[in-house]
Amino acid sequence: RPLLGSIRVHSGRAPRLLWCRAPRPPARSRRTCRGMMDQLEQSDDEEQDFLDIATSRSSPGPPPFVAMNGGAAVRTSQAPMAPGGVSPLGLHFSGGTAGASSTSSGSAGGGAGMMMLSWRDGRFSDWPVQVEDKTYSLHAFILARASTFFEKHMDMATRKEAEGGPLSKRGSDLTEVLPHSCHSAFEDALDFIYSANQAGFEAQASKALLLLKIADILQIEGLFCAMGRRIEASFAEMAPLLLEQYCRFHIPGTDDGAALRQIRDGAVDLIVRKFQPFLANPEMRTALLRLPAQVLAEVLEEENLLVDSEDAVYDFVAGRLQVAREGDAGASASCSMAGGLGSDTASAGGQALAADKAEGSECTDDDRADLLWHRVRWAHLSAGKFAQALAPGYRLLSPEVALHALTERAARLDLGGVEAFAPLRPQPAPTPARRPILPPGVPAPTSTEIDFCFHFSRAEQYNCGDALRSQPKRIGDVVLRVLVFPAGTDTGVARGSLSVFLEAVPQAHWPRDWEFANIRYAISCIRWPTGSGETWAAKRKSDLWTFKANRLDRGWHDFLAPGEIHRYLGPDGFVCLRGQLEPECLARTFLLSSQAGSGSYPGPNGEAAASSASRRSWAPRTSGLPAGPE
Repeated sequence: RPLLGSIRVHSGRAPRLLWCRAPRPPARSRRTCRGMMDQLEQSDDEEQDFLDIATSRSSPGPPPFVAMNGGAAVRTSQAPMAPGGVSPLGLHFSGGTAGASSTSSGSAGGGAGMMMLSWRDGRFSDWPVQVEDKTYSLHAFILARASTFFEKHMDMATRKEAEGGPLSKRGSDLTEVLPHSCHSAFEDALDFIYSANQAGFEAQASKALLLLKIADILQIEGLFCAMGRRIEASFAEMAPLLLEQYCRFHIPGTDDGAALRQIRDGAVDLIVRKFQPFLANPEMRTALLRLPAQVLAEVLEEENLLVDSEDAVYDFVAGRLQVAREGDAGASASCSMAGGLGSDTASAGGQALAADKAEGSECTDDDRADLLWHRVRWAHLSAGKFAQALAPGYRLLSPEVALHALTERAARLDLGGVEAFAPLRPQPAPTPARRPILPPGVPAPTSTEIDFCFHFSRAEQYNCGDALRSQPKRIGDVVLRVLVFPAGTDTGVARGSLSVFLEAVPQAHWPRDWEFANIRYAISCIRWPTGSGETWAAKRKSDLWTFKANRLDRGWHDFLAPGEIHRYLGPDGFVCLRGQLEPECLARTFLLSSQAGSGSYPGPNGEAAASSASRRSWAPRTSGLPAGPE
C-alpha cells in the first residue's frame, strides 16, 4: 500500500519522522491517521511549523521524497504522485560517497556509489592475460562477456577442473595468438572491453586496422563492428595508414579473411587513384614510405597512377630507398637531393626496412631497389631528373637499372628503328605514359598543344620564384614547354599570382642565331566542372612572339590573380594548363622559314605579355651530366 503521509513533528526537540504504511493497520489506527490529516488540512497557518519538509509557502504541493542517510532524514527532489493522490516514500541507499558515480577510462560496471572495475589496477582480478613479457590482471566475467575466445577458453579450464584433471594455471597467453604488430594495440582493446560507453569509444587511425584484427582473432563482436564503422567512415582519407597496418600483421601466403582482404584491395586501388594527393599529406606520405617494396611495386606499375608527371614517381622511389638504407634522422638531409620529401620521412626509415624484411622473401636490399626502379617509366622522365639519376656522384642506380633506363629513353627517340635494338634480348617494349589528368569532357591535346598539370595542395607549398616545367614537345622544328611559377615571380606582381609562360627549349643542332618569328600562341587554364550538368571552361590568353636565343619564353606574370587559383582546382587539387600554337603559324615553326623579324601585340583586353623573370642567353651545352655531391 502506498504511504499515507510523512510528517515532521515540531515539539521543541529534535525532529522525528512519522509514517503510516502497509500492512493494513487496524481500523482505529486508520481513523487516527485520517483524522490527523484532516486537522492538518483545516489550518494552514498552524501546520507550517511541522508539515512536510520540502514544501515552502510559495510552492504548495505533495510531500517530497525522504531519503535515509545514516539514520537521518534528508530532503530529496519532489516525488511523482502515486495512484490515489498519495506520494511514495522514495527511500534511497547511499553507501560510500553519496550520489557518487564514476565512469573513467579502462573501467566497467557502475552505478551510484559502486566501485568501477579497471584493468589498470587489477583490483578483484581473477584472470591473468599474458602478452609477451607483460601480464594483465583482468576479470573473467568482463572478458567472457565481451569475447567468445575468452569464454571458450574459460569453459575449457572449468571443464578440466570439474573432470578432476591436473590443475593448470588459470589465465590466457596471447603472445603467439595475436600477431606481434598487434601487441601494441592490445591495451586499446582492453579500453574498449572495460569501457562503460562502448558506443562512444574512439581509436587512433594508426591502430584502427590492428584493433579490427585483434577483434577478429579474439571474436570481440562489439569492437569488430566499432572499428568497421570507423574504417568505413574515414577510408578515403586514411587508405595508406590502413594498408601499412595490414602489411604489418599479414604473413605472405596466408589468408586473413574476406573482410581484411577487401580492405587491403580497396586501399591499394584508392592509393593508385589518389597517389599524389596522399603524398601531399605528411602522415599519409610517411605511411606510404613504410610499405614493403613488393606492395609499392604493385602500386607504382599501374598505368592509372594519379601523378602530374613521372618525376613524382622518381622522387618517391629515390626517397623511399634512401630512408630505408639509412633509417635515421640524417636520412631527411640526403632526401633533399631526391625531391625534398621532408624531415618527417626520416622516422619511416626503420619501419620501411622492417617491412621489407617482414615480407618473408629472400630478396636483398639491392633486389628491392631494382624492383622499385623498374617501375619508373624512364622514357617519360624529365631531362633534369634523368640526368640526376645517371650522375656518377649520386650512385642511385645499379648498372642493370641504368642500362634499362637508357634503353627505354633511346627507344622513345626511335633512333634507327627496330634494328637499333636487335642485339638486345629481350627487345624493350615501348612504355606508355601515365594516364593524363584532364577535367571530364576536355579533348586530348592535339599535335600543336602542350598539356601540363601540377598539384596545388596549399598556398605555402611553393615559394615565390619556384618554377615548374612540363615535358617538352616538338612542333615542326621548335621545341616548346609550359613554364609555371605557382607562387608568382619576383617582378613586382602581387604575391601569390600564378605566372605562366611558353618556353622554347634550345637544341644542340640549332644554329647560334636561331629564331622562330611571329609565332602566335595561346595559354589556357582549364576549370573543372563543379556541379551536375556543368561543363568545363577555360581562361585563355594569346599573344604573338618571336622566340630566339635571348628571348626564350613569353607569357603572363599575373595569369591568375592571388586567390583565383582555387577556382581552377580539381577535386584532387590539380591545376590543368594547356599551351598551343595557332595553325596559321605552323609554317614558321621550321628553321628555314624563320627569317621574319620579331613582333608582339598587347593581347586581349590590353593585357600585355612579357618574358619571365630570367632573360637568358643560350649557348650549346659543353658539359655533360651535372656533378654529384662533394
